[in-house]
Amino acid sequence: MVHTGSCGDRLHNILVSYLPILTWMPKYKKSDLLYDAVSGITVALTLMPQSIAYASLAGLDPLFGLYAACFGSVMYIIFGSVRQITIGPASVVALLTFNYVNPALPTTAVILCFVSGIVELICGLLRLGFVVEFVSMPVTGGFTSAAAIIMASSQLKGLFGISFDAKNCMEMWIKFIENIEHFRVADTAMGLICIFVLIGLKSLKTIKVNAKGMKAKSYSVLLFLLTTGSNVLVVIVSSIIAYFSIRQGQSPLVLTGNIASGIPQFRFPFSDYEDEDEKFTFFEGLSRLWPGAIVVPLVSILSTVSVAKAFSGGKVVDASQEMIALGFCNIFSSFMGSMPVAGSMTRSALNHTTGVRTTFSSIFTTILGMLSLLFLTPLLYYIPKSSLSAVLICAVTSMFRYDMMISLWKTNRRDLIPFATAFVACLIFDVELGLLFGICVDLLCVLYRSARPSISIEKETNSGYVKWVVRPSSGLLFPAVDYMRQRVIAEMSSLECSNKPNLIVVDCVHFDKTDFTAAQGIKSLINELKSESCQLELMNAKECVAAILEATLNVKILSMVPLQDSVKKFNFIQPDLNGIESMTLHEMKMKNICERKT
Repeated sequence: MVHTGSCGDRLHNILVSYLPILTWMPKYKKSDLLYDAVSGITVALTLMPQSIAYASLAGLDPLFGLYAACFGSVMYIIFGSVRQITIGPASVVALLTFNYVNPALPTTAVILCFVSGIVELICGLLRLGFVVEFVSMPVTGGFTSAAAIIMASSQLKGLFGISFDAKNCMEMWIKFIENIEHFRVADTAMGLICIFVLIGLKSLKTIKVNAKGMKAKSYSVLLFLLTTGSNVLVVIVSSIIAYFSIRQGQSPLVLTGNIASGIPQFRFPFSDYEDEDEKFTFFEGLSRLWPGAIVVPLVSILSTVSVAKAFSGGKVVDASQEMIALGFCNIFSSFMGSMPVAGSMTRSALNHTTGVRTTFSSIFTTILGMLSLLFLTPLLYYIPKSSLSAVLICAVTSMFRYDMMISLWKTNRRDLIPFATAFVACLIFDVELGLLFGICVDLLCVLYRSARPSISIEKETNSGYVKWVVRPSSGLLFPAVDYMRQRVIAEMSSLECSNKPNLIVVDCVHFDKTDFTAAQGIKSLINELKSESCQLELMNAKECVAAILEATLNVKILSMVPLQDSVKKFNFIQPDLNGIESMTLHEMKMKNICERKT
């Protein structure tokens, strides 16, 4: 019976680890449903206009973004572990989709979504969540800051009503300057006004309500609706203006155009595709997406796990489980014709602000999105593209991490190197190359710190007998041994013969690891010091480190080396002046203190 119960508990733990819904569903209350409904509907009001803007950023039809908004987060209800996260179209993923999906073959975005889900799911099942730890915060900050500039730059043509094609940030600005003379006054005015209105509405968060009672609650609700629903409000008002500005079937504004209504049909991704009279199979479409089929899921994982950590409340985030959840989200949404999806920081923050209780809030976002597809798509025809560009520009400004740059400058300027590398490389090259350069430079910085640990040298002199205690600050691996040797030899070469040490003790107290090459380096240092009539001893090493060093050097690692023991061991003759010279400097100081107190 005990064995059966133990197996049952083990099976339950495994199911809970892979299906987080089992942790909160049995305890779900009516009050939780109310909070989740408010959060889901609030997120949907922000998500709908953003999804159209992100689809435009990816160079796709608005339907791809709307399908991603509706169905992207359904599976996260079951497999997601962080209640605040909302899955859907995301800015960075949309930018990468634009880089890899040919506008003439838009349905390859669906293939990219499906393959991204497969890659993410495999990474999660293989428990590769630790890989995310190799991407540090400075690299992520530089990457997202550059992506924010690139995305804002890509929307300049929509903001000013001009048209051009460009791939990277430099080309975008060159083409923009070349075509700025063709800007449309109506679109420019509409876009700039929308930006100012959005900035003004978002600044209402800083207003403090001085009223009391029902009046205070009314003001608070009004301010909340204006700030959280600012995107929807701007899109609705600009659409009304565009509708009444139409004269003889012509509008002075560039409009979104026709969007097909209705719920998409469930479609298996391995079926054949057809775009603009060109037919292709799943694998033919996949061959045109390389290396995006690897880059997009990896960046999606990085983005989603970063959001999860931000809202984990100090708890440990299971990155592998987040990979599994994100993989199922992309796989399911690809069946509905979606573009790739990922976690969104801004919408997750909104979810957190509205007091979300569980991941079930996503079902309300899905329901509202489906109702929009059924009944509101004819109205989306009149949305000005300049207002969507304004919404997107204001949404990505929060991604620029100037706060991180200031913090790094004040605390650790060395971390500015990977930040600046990722930032500059993303602007000059593609964002995926910039991210790769940032990661490589960051790993090189980590290796450099391992190869160049801080080393302190304490010197003690007693009746002409000189002892040095060398303390490296970290584990001594093979690159660091040569650095320690150079430091010791350089220190000795600057001294006269009478001041050179008779004994050098390497304190291994900070050694948590070493290797065979490092041990050989220490052996070379021992031989080099012998020519200078100097002995080298090791002390305070951990068992695992001592085993390697003792086997290689054929020496005994000491627990401590007092100066008088060193003198006796190496047969240095010294006079006994009332026992004073037989003490270490520390012992002499302690004796003087005790005598004064007596």
